Amino acid sequence: MPVRALAAAAVLAAGDARAAAPVRVEFHFQPVPEAQVAIWLEDQAGRHVADALVTQATGKLGIANRPGHWNFLSSWRAPYGPRVSVLPVWAHRRGKSYPRVVFYDDPGDQDSLGWHENTSSPENYFCRPLEEWEQEMVAVDTKTCPSPKSFKTDKGAFAAAGTTSVYPPRNDLLHRDDLDSEDVGVFAALNDLDAVTAATPSGEGPEFVVMVLSPEVLAHGRLTAFVEINREHDENSHWDFDRETDHFVDPRLSRYGTEYLGQPSVVYRVEFDPLRRGFHGTAEYAGYGDWDGATGTLHPPDATISESDGSGADRLRVVTLNGDAFRWGVFSYGDGRDPDPGDGWGHHCTPRVLAPVTGLAARSVAFDEIELNFEIPAQGDPTFELADVRVYQITGDQPLTPDMLGSAQEIPVALDSLAPPGQHSTVTVRELWGDYTYQFGVVYTDGCAQRSALATLGFTTEPQRFQTVEGFCFLATAAYGAPWTAQVAALRAFRDFFLKESATGVDLIRFYYAHSPPLATAVASEPVLGGLARVVLQPFADAGAVVTWAKGRGPGGSGR
Repeated sequence: MPVRALAAAAVLAAGDARAAAPVRVEFHFQPVPEAQVAIWLEDQAGRHVADALVTQATGKLGIANRPGHWNFLSSWRAPYGPRVSVLPVWAHRRGKSYPRVVFYDDPGDQDSLGWHENTSSPENYFCRPLEEWEQEMVAVDTKTCPSPKSFKTDKGAFAAAGTTSVYPPRNDLLHRDDLDSEDVGVFAALNDLDAVTAATPSGEGPEFVVMVLSPEVLAHGRLTAFVEINREHDENSHWDFDRETDHFVDPRLSRYGTEYLGQPSVVYRVEFDPLRRGFHGTAEYAGYGDWDGATGTLHPPDATISESDGSGADRLRVVTLNGDAFRWGVFSYGDGRDPDPGDGWGHHCTPRVLAPVTGLAARSVAFDEIELNFEIPAQGDPTFELADVRVYQITGDQPLTPDMLGSAQEIPVALDSLAPPGQHSTVTVRELWGDYTYQFGVVYTDGCAQRSALATLGFTTEPQRFQTVEGFCFLATAAYGAPWTAQVAALRAFRDFFLKESATGVDLIRFYYAHSPPLATAVASEPVLGGLARVVLQPFADAGAVVTWAKGRGPGGSGR
């Protein structure tokens, strides 16, 4: 059974401690694929006590506090548009706020998907916006970012006048680029969710999270365990949104992006006494969040929320475990007063030191896919239970260290795909970028939330066939708004497949790169000049498209 373990402790001002030692609890659930999830605890007065888990797109990659209009259209790894409705009940109930992130670029382009080249730097994770046909292709293909080496993003800056967000900014940026705002340098320091972020569950089977409650948390008495889950574009007849009227469509790049709005987040909750051994579960959802994320209100269940086919309340599927059927369940091991009745729920913890994995190696499968091989050491303790294996990745040449894990992306690993301890295991890592250097790390956790040391490896992926590293198409980018538009791509093809073939063409390229930057600055700021530039450039873009097809680089060509 795929599982996930997470150790967390909250040191809070509280009354007399109820227990002198920590207590282990498990949260059991099965989400649908590609869902964002948050798990947290509240006391009997409804006050937030501790976070247990938040999926990394929200907790690490800052999808809810990033530049752009809040209802920008979406796409695979969309780079812009804060998803303020992703997990609003959790976010508001935490009682924390962070500076709101907006585009660092000119204020006049705050609502644009493009026109940010002057403030854009290399990107670790997000992809250029996709057209709808590309989104459909990515959904059924390998989910590889198109032209990753050519795409840069505006990482943003803090909004003026102290405007805040209930979500943290991204913390996966280890270095600030010269084109970034100075604010980017403090994003990671502001993000306080390192200890509880985790990879998005695969949705292929049941999951569980292990949390160790400190005496300070236990001092709050009976607790309520909450889980909030959301998924983009989960529509029904009551929550039916339109691409053109309910989302912000950039009029200058209107073909890019797809709908993302749908049914709001759904929340489940169960009450339990962490000091008493036992299981508590529910199959009924407690309510749903604001569709626009405006508040932390928990709206009571009603007929507008779907409850089947993985939609709405059925984003958490029914799980049957040890005779209990539930969608959201909590098991506490208690403080030792209650004997183990042999109900299949496990045993009390034994402190142990976990050795790191051995034999970590990588093998290239494709430009965007590798296999990681390793062995979890054999365990002499018969009570050992493997609860979690985490694979981390980060781009760059700097070796991965434990203090960098908060910035590293996590790869979900299904435990039932691994060999037992003492035997060789393989994990496939996909959705990589071609010709990039990655640092990988592996750790594993036992059922008592005790973690192994980190094992690391550096690896450079294969170059992607026919991929070219783009230069700055200054004037074309200014005219069409972004280097990833079809017209700029066609002009680049005209440069690479026609102009570079002759000495005269090379001289023209040199002239263009020498004199276009100042023209590009003027064109980017003047819509009329932009229109004139497009009139002049369009015939060359059309020629580039023809040349591309003639060279076999277009759909159906020999170079595809």
